[in-house]
Amino acid sequence: MIEVHLLRYALAAADTGSFSKAADRFGVKQSTLSKQVHYLEDRIGLALFRRSTQGVIPTSPGEGFLRKARNIVADIDALDQECAAMARGTAGLLRFGFHGSLGSGDLSAVVREFRAACPDVELSAKERSRTRLLRGLERDQLDFAVMCGQAERPGITSLSFWSEKVMIGFAHGDPLCARAPLYWTDLRGMTFVISQVDPGPYLNDLVTSRLSGPGFGPSVRIQDVRRENLLPFAGNGHVVVTTGIARDGDDCVLCPVHDPFGPTYLEQAIHWRRDNQSAVLRRFLTMLAKRYGRTLPCL
Repeated sequence: MIEVHLLRYALAAADTGSFSKAADRFGVKQSTLSKQVHYLEDRIGLALFRRSTQGVIPTSPGEGFLRKARNIVADIDALDQECAAMARGTAGLLRFGFHGSLGSGDLSAVVREFRAACPDVELSAKERSRTRLLRGLERDQLDFAVMCGQAERPGITSLSFWSEKVMIGFAHGDPLCARAPLYWTDLRGMTFVISQVDPGPYLNDLVTSRLSGPGFGPSVRIQDVRRENLLPFAGNGHVVVTTGIARDGDDCVLCPVHDPFGPTYLEQAIHWRRDNQSAVLRRFLTMLAKRYGRTLPCL
């Protein structure tokens, strides 16, 4: 096997036309570099240079060898740079899962920020249910997942970074749209339409906790559609409960709903395996911690 430093010495001699100038590049003696090039020539059985008092010139076989050597050294340097970037977390692959939307909100913002900061990191995203996201983490198919609540699984760390406002979707012209602020108590007697898809179960629990009392509870209708497809169900005494939708629909007006002390939020958390050693994941989590002023557990 030919040592890479021998190729570098020979290439420097070819570039400068001088063993002396090539030696200066590496901070070694001329005699040392000359001996190393001689050793290389002996190893490969070819005379790479014609030597004279005016310097060195590659031989015809030497030109072919040095051309291939230059490609090899360039590939090694590129690999070295890539490995260094991967070790810093500025290159590589980041696999994440979520349920909801990447079109707007905090998750969309942090993904854009990370892509701008680390353009050489490849992002692989999967939209899945909570059950499948947790399975993906446990099987090391995802680096992190974004979903409501805590994971409560062995070996998985959960940390909340942001929350999404809970929104109520009304049909256009519904007088409740004009209420500001809109409280849960204003919605008594309405039928709530909620997606079966995550985070629908959390929203169902939220509605139940806010509007249940002794002997009665809210009327809830579950639809097996994504949250974006709930909006047409608003009207005729039905309102839609959702999060993560930034715009009104053609058939629906979205309004934030309030508790006594402010808007109602649904907490979003990021979950990852504690034994995940990905430098890219560490960089992403560090960026999040800085953005939201949080303290990360030991990574």
